[in-house]
Amino acid sequence: MKTINHHRRYPMQNLLVSLLFSLFSIQSFANKMLPSAIWGFGLVVSNLPHAVSNQPHKKDSKPHTENGVTVSVEVSNITQTRGSLRIGIFREGNPFTGPKAKPDFFKVVPITAVTAQQVVVSLPAGRYVIAVYHDLNDNGKLDKNIVGYPKEPFGFSKNFRPILSAPSFEDCAIEIKENSPQNRQKIKLID
Repeated sequence: MKTINHHRRYPMQNLLVSLLFSLFSIQSFANKMLPSAIWGFGLVVSNLPHAVSNQPHKKDSKPHTENGVTVSVEVSNITQTRGSLRIGIFREGNPFTGPKAKPDFFKVVPITAVTAQQVVVSLPAGRYVIAVYHDLNDNGKLDKNIVGYPKEPFGFSKNFRPILSAPSFEDCAIEIKENSPQNRQKIKLID
């Protein structure tokens, strides 16, 4: 009796089965891992309020414009003249990701030209993360695709580029203090 080697006889069928298995494995990974990781990231910048303010997010806090450090944020890679830039600034210790993430300071800047936008804020000295996204349709939230990855351009301080999960505070943290080079941030939007 002759043994038939199916791998030799049906090489195309075996290749197809291998490819389908790989696709299902990737899809399974995407369905299980990516949404939870990137969903957390989406909450970071989706919770940015609609109003324009350099005020702390908490209602009972006083503005920190006196004795503050001037911070300049240049946002580049703006490719469309519609919508607004939504900028959230998070202090160290404030949840940076997850459902409770709310920026300590925020600013909304209407986009009127396809050029880099310069935003200036005054902050007390300390460690912060800056998160920004281009809200193309001005719906106040970061729109995401089927696997939870942002469909609208976004960016972080230190130009951190997340790969498979939301960034940690340390990934994007900057030290704001008098005469610090980190008081000038250049953020290139990821699209």
